[in-house]
Amino acid sequence: MSKGIKIGIITAIFLAIIIYIIGNYNPISMEFIITQHGLISEFINENYYTSLIICILVIAISISLMGPITPVCILSGFYFGLVSGLIICIIGEVIGAVIVFIYARYFFKNYLLNKLGNKFRTFKNGFNRNAISYLLFIRVIGGVPFGVQNLLPAIFDMKFRDYFIATVFGVIPWAYILSSIGNGIGDIVEAREFDSSVLFNLNNFLPILLIGLIVLLPIAFKFIKKRIKS
Repeated sequence: MSKGIKIGIITAIFLAIIIYIIGNYNPISMEFIITQHGLISEFINENYYTSLIICILVIAISISLMGPITPVCILSGFYFGLVSGLIICIIGEVIGAVIVFIYARYFFKNYLLNKLGNKFRTFKNGFNRNAISYLLFIRVIGGVPFGVQNLLPAIFDMKFRDYFIATVFGVIPWAYILSSIGNGIGDIVEAREFDSSVLFNLNNFLPILLIGLIVLLPIAFKFIKKRIKS
């Protein structure tokens, strides 16, 4: 049996297990979190470092399978607090992004070029001019699905070192925003009642300001570019 077939079988078994768990338990649904909140909190308290690793792996696996990570990132802030939640999000997102880059570059490059090359050909010039700055801009501003952000550098021949640097710094703003939202929800749950003053706590209000700034950045960029041309 060839090495490629063995890898394919192992991957298929792994995916089947993940799909079974998600299909039967849906561990990132709000219903599951609400009904199992006490059990989850108890498990984290008794197995703190194991829980950290599990959360990191869930984020990394979700990214590598092109799945959503927003609920898990929010929950990391909810259960582990702002600082630990932020670190979990960053590590998990970077690991997942690296996995996607590797299999896109070395296993599916030609296929992805045929599927995405023409649609995103305008991005190729940006990666050719200044790959780190361009990917960093895309990471922070958004507008392109996170999964596609991980695929484009791989098929447009971005150096892995540059990809890694841009990814580490690029995921920080949104990782902070999501873990802060989770931390804010945790504060409300601990208080056992909604207090509007919680929203204006610096740690909870800052993500709202960051989202506003991120939304305004493309507008400011276009305005400055237009003024320079004129």
